[in-house]
Amino acid sequence: MIISTLSNGWYVFGNVMLRHMQWFEAADLI
Repeated sequence: MIISTLSNGWYVFGNVMLRHMQWFEAADLI
């Protein structure tokens, strides 16, 4: 249960970081 919560948190964290990185790349291109 703890492990699944942890991996779920990392999954959300990874998605947020990926979105921020894409946003920065897009801002860089403008």
